[in-house]
Amino acid sequence: MTDRTNSHLASLLTPAPSRGVQFSQATVLTWDNETLHNTLEWRGITITDIPIVEGINALVIRPGDVVGMLGWAPENAKGVGSWWILGKLSNPGEFVADLNVTAKLFRFVTENGDTLAFFGKEADGDPMWALYYGGSDDQWALRILNGERLAMSYRDGQDILRTSGATGSQYFQVFDQAGNELFSSNGATNGVGMGDPWIPYLVQPTTDAQQLGTTYLPATTSAAFQTIWRGYNPIYHPRVAYGIRILATGTAGWELRMNPDGAGATTVASGSGSAGGIVDVPGFGTTFTPGREVEIIVNARNTGGGTTHIGVDRMYGRQS
Repeated sequence: MTDRTNSHLASLLTPAPSRGVQFSQATVLTWDNETLHNTLEWRGITITDIPIVEGINALVIRPGDVVGMLGWAPENAKGVGSWWILGKLSNPGEFVADLNVTAKLFRFVTENGDTLAFFGKEADGDPMWALYYGGSDDQWALRILNGERLAMSYRDGQDILRTSGATGSQYFQVFDQAGNELFSSNGATNGVGMGDPWIPYLVQPTTDAQQLGTTYLPATTSAAFQTIWRGYNPIYHPRVAYGIRILATGTAGWELRMNPDGAGATTVASGSGSAGGIVDVPGFGTTFTPGREVEIIVNARNTGGGTTHIGVDRMYGRQS
């Protein structure tokens, strides 16, 4: 093969660089990491919205950075036809330790495309980051959201447990595989105590109660309050739901009292006829902590010379 032929093949395999390609640099004046809108100072003039070669560089550029520029124009064109930003120019050891990556949506994924980490924004625009472990995107075993919310899942993606709520009112939930809540802590009343399940409390007639007439409801004819129902229960909820039923002649009266941990009885509800409602446990979360014993007292009287029969149709703890 002749030298002439060798020379001809070399020019085909490695063509000479185009004289239309140019390299330059510019200083960033403004930069939007989400939309990549930008303004640059280049050769003493301001240029706007220059495209950038896609990659991590687009997420780390800040105003004041110096960036490399690649320009190109067809042969014999007057001036450069197009410019592209190659990326931020840094010397070895400069700025790298202070590198900040900003993006509206940034995901680390496995080879299968399943998410390992997410950095971005929630639907309301608030910043959010999340770490995931195990399974595909709809079957994560563990999720950590913003470092303050935690969730674990069954293999079908249904939550086993999770924490929710804002700072100062967070709560913890446990679910069965059908999605039914089995347990939750209380995120409302100072975050103290249990939310679910609601727990029924025991009260029973006392030896002070009388059996009068044909009704089975315990009764009293006393003009002074007598303890007709009493129960001792460990309390985990900040509130108690109650129901009082009255059958009386004369002038009836009743009161519901609670004595947390022997600190002294406090009247939390009273009336003269049948009634129900929800009351706060005295001192719950302050002078009284969950799991301590509370004496629940239902008193009755009759100040009109008649008989007050009194029944309790519900008594249970709840969060709200």
